[in-house]
This record gives sequence, C-alpha cells and structure tokens, in this order.
Amino acid sequence: QLQKMADTGEVGDIQDDALKFDTYEQYLDSQISPMDLYYLEDQDLARQLVELGYRGSGETLKREEFMARKKAAEEAKASKLRNAPKKL
Repeated sequence: QLQKMADTGEVGDIQDDALKFDTYEQYLDSQISPMDLYYLEDQDLARQLVELGYRGSGETLKREEFMARKKAAEEAKASKLRNAPKKL
C-alpha cells in the first residue's frame, strides 16, 4: 500500500500534514468537520474516530508516526541552519 501511496503522491501529502500542525490533537482536529461535532457532541470521540481511520480524509497518521515526522523535520531544519553559510 505504501508503494501505491508513493505512486499517487499521497506520502508527501501525509508528511506535509505532520509539519503543518504543532500537536497531534491539532492534526486530528483538522480532519473533523463541524457536522461531525454536531452529531457526536464530543471532540475526544471525534478525534478517536479519526485516529482509528473511521473518519477523516485519506490515510491518518498514528501518534508515533506524527511525532517521528515532526522530530525529523525539526532536526532537518536545525541541520540546515547550522550548515548555512554565514554572511560576512
């Protein structure tokens, strides 16, 4: 399935999603519609449904995957800053 996702460009979209949000909860909330909250009346329940893949758009990252991608992105950014040429 990962190969299929790579072929369609979905992997990049998922990785980009991890970088857009500060917390995993914000990531889950971004996939919850106002209609979901209207019917469920419970934000935690809505988050659980997204996390389990019953609701949301496309492939949902698990908490561990989200945190790993955030950490990798932060390390890459720090490395880029350290290796950048300094202005004289």
